[in-house]
Amino acid sequence: MKILAPLLAVMLLSSACSKQSDKVVARIGPEKITEAYLQEKLGEISPAAQEYLSTKPGRRQLLDVIIHERLMLLAARKSRVVSGTEFKTRIAQKEAEMAATLAAYRDFMLTKMWVEDMRAGELKVTEGEVDEYYRKHPDTVTLTHILMSDKEAAETVYKKLKSGADFEKLARQYSLDRESVRLPPVMYGEFLPELEDMAFKMRVGETQGIVKTPLGFHIIKKLAQARADEAVARERIRKILEKKKFDAYLAKFQEKIKVEVLDENYK
Repeated sequence: MKILAPLLAVMLLSSACSKQSDKVVARIGPEKITEAYLQEKLGEISPAAQEYLSTKPGRRQLLDVIIHERLMLLAARKSRVVSGTEFKTRIAQKEAEMAATLAAYRDFMLTKMWVEDMRAGELKVTEGEVDEYYRKHPDTVTLTHILMSDKEAAETVYKKLKSGADFEKLARQYSLDRESVRLPPVMYGEFLPELEDMAFKMRVGETQGIVKTPLGFHIIKKLAQARADEAVARERIRKILEKKKFDAYLAKFQEKIKVEVLDENYK
């Protein structure tokens, strides 16, 4: 009974609050205005005005405004506008927009929850896997690069580099992403697969190219190589390994799904 008494008190209080919220404050024809609705509207008003509206005259003023709005709505529902083509068209357009928004949210949430579920299962990375990866790839490399859209242009720039031209100046002049030619230090697995073997094998100060990737044609220069702090690197490695598992899972899944790019402009 000692346990049940406080529980019963909480239930009674909850019931009383619920009844208070459901209390009908006013009626306008078939419409009801409840205490809960008034409190909801009060919450939408700026804090500066809430102090006055929480007083008795303020509450009455708020109720008068809501009654006025509800009368307007009831009158509009009985007007010729409600059966007009323009009104119906606008509502149909909004319903279509809302349906599209809901569909996009549904797809986003499903994908997000699926990835979270995968992280706890198929994509889970063990401490042993992180240890092994760090033993094999403990370093980071710092690079600067030039990205070109076609091979001929890349070859022209590469010849200038071989003749002694300054890499960074040419990068800022010709690279497609000239505002970010110097890349942050990357671990093995964080860079473009077509370039990372080359990047880690190069000598510091060496320039290599031309390498084709899905982004275009690259020329890279190695600026530095250093051992990554293990405590900091572990989370990066976890993400690298998780991505590798995810890419492998998706590639295997894609074997069952036919994927075609039909527009020549996107091939």
